[in-house]
Amino acid sequence: MSASDSDSRMAKFAGFFRGYMGSAPVIAAALPIPVTAGKVIPTYAETTAALTAYTSMLCFLIVAFVFYRRHRIGTYLLPSTWGKRSRIIGRFYLSWLPMFCILLTLSSIASYHAILDTSLLLQGFRPDTPLAQMLASGTVRELSAGYKTLFYLSYLGIFLFPTLAFALMAVREYMQVELQLTDAELVSRSGDPAVENTDA
Repeated sequence: MSASDSDSRMAKFAGFFRGYMGSAPVIAAALPIPVTAGKVIPTYAETTAALTAYTSMLCFLIVAFVFYRRHRIGTYLLPSTWGKRSRIIGRFYLSWLPMFCILLTLSSIASYHAILDTSLLLQGFRPDTPLAQMLASGTVRELSAGYKTLFYLSYLGIFLFPTLAFALMAVREYMQVELQLTDAELVSRSGDPAVENTDA
């Protein structure tokens, strides 16, 4: 394989990946509607419509806000700012915030299902009652105010945190293209922010 063929394939891969990353936040923001409609995530019938509407609205707002702040995100990529301590710390957080969002997503999933199971147990349904029937006739009102709040926040977190992670990664890729910075430049000149921070 010639070097030109290899470069062409890598260019196509980079274009595909950046195109995917650009559409991923919008897909993630719209995900609550089909997921809830398809009953992929169990929800009480009385709260399904409200949770779907609020979650979708907040997801799109997160995508819009991250794109609105794209210029600030871009400053962490500029070579002229790489030596500033505040930019080093900012790049470190920017690099690892998506992973933190992923962990928060897992935590939200576990929390939501645990509270949902507890809520169903408190209502005294028979062990052989189908889940669909319990969700149709059950209510979240049996929970205390604190657990009820955590229940709603956990459901929101299942969608909001992935949307934020996708949006951050997509805007970072977008600003890298706009600033005409190559991956080689970012790797060779910026390195790992954590390492830079210790060397400063």
